[in-house]
Amino acid sequence: MIVRFVRDSIRRAPRRKALIIAAVAMGSAVATSMLGVMLSVGDKVNRELRAVGANIVVTERAASVTGGVGGVTTVTAAGNANYIPEAQVPAIKSIFWQLNITGFAPSLSAQYNGIPVQGVWFSHPYKGPNGDTQLTGMRAINPSWNVTGRWAQDLANDCMIGEGVARRTGWKLGDTVTVLGAPFKVAGIISSGEEADDRVFLPLRRVQELTNRSGMVERIDVAALTKPEDDFARKDQKTMTAAERELLMCTNYVVTITHEIEEALPGTEARAVHRVADSEGKVLDKIGGLMGLITLAALLSAGLTVWSLTATTMMERRGEIAIMQAIGGARWLVAAMLSVEVALIGVAGGLIGAFTGVWLAKLVGESVFHDAIEVSPVLPFLITAAAVLVALAGAAQPLRSTLRLEPAIILREGV
Repeated sequence: MIVRFVRDSIRRAPRRKALIIAAVAMGSAVATSMLGVMLSVGDKVNRELRAVGANIVVTERAASVTGGVGGVTTVTAAGNANYIPEAQVPAIKSIFWQLNITGFAPSLSAQYNGIPVQGVWFSHPYKGPNGDTQLTGMRAINPSWNVTGRWAQDLANDCMIGEGVARRTGWKLGDTVTVLGAPFKVAGIISSGEEADDRVFLPLRRVQELTNRSGMVERIDVAALTKPEDDFARKDQKTMTAAERELLMCTNYVVTITHEIEEALPGTEARAVHRVADSEGKVLDKIGGLMGLITLAALLSAGLTVWSLTATTMMERRGEIAIMQAIGGARWLVAAMLSVEVALIGVAGGLIGAFTGVWLAKLVGESVFHDAIEVSPVLPFLITAAAVLVALAGAAQPLRSTLRLEPAIILREGV
């Protein structure tokens, strides 16, 4: 009887049923696309944010670090030099989270006529963990820098200067200038909006030679894909249980990556550049919050549409419901039959919207991030279940109000 009732009931008022399915499908499509992007967007946004520079700085353990991206100043303890052997630098890529390290660049600082000078890797080859040759350096960790001219070469007598230095000294592209007593050709002028605009960048090997610090670096700038710190990441590790510490080490928090870098480079201290790390967390939180709000708004709109259309349907079917109750049909049985009808409509709308939302999520990924969004195959089915709940929630109040009416009153009125 229930099957026949539901089948015949669904066939009635097809336009209204189609409107309910369309409303649920639209809400489900928006929810699926937003959640699909939100669950996949972390690493993609993180990669975009990596364009602002390094988010981890490594120094010798006795040194202290101040400053920000591209302008971290190394202050040695008690005026003594503290260096890291250049040969150890590639060990950064030997850590467990090596795939999260998108670039690193060692540097050695000096002064020339009051101008800060940094010896750096511009685009330097090194042997990766699997033995293949890879490139890293300032170009890899600072892709957002606006360079007029070209990037300097590590094996040439090239240099790059910040636009502030160019303005004060009058140096121009192609000029041969003297820095630290040696000639260098200006290959590019940097405009970054940071401390780099007031620096001169030379090949690391040349600064090592000219300052008699062969094979040594002062710090290493590291760009890594990290998960924004939350309350768990900030928890004191001394109070953590063994299971909590294991979970911490298995998550790519910045504190986890810095810890592994320190183990790979004994005697060093790795610290987060909090201006960058914090901004990443804030951006991701805002994006997640916005997408979550859009998802809730879409599902709420679908629920309100279901409520409106179901209320109209219940008004029209009061007489039918009253007859079923009058001939002995229990309220729970009538409610069950009507709920099955609404649930089936919710399933239809949810499936249509969920799989449309998967397509929309991929479209958003290609248009915004120029990369494919991988949506979990479980998500469409979770959204379909949510669509059924939204449909039932929207129909609950009209159905409850109709069932509370006295059948005798409705039949006497001739409805």
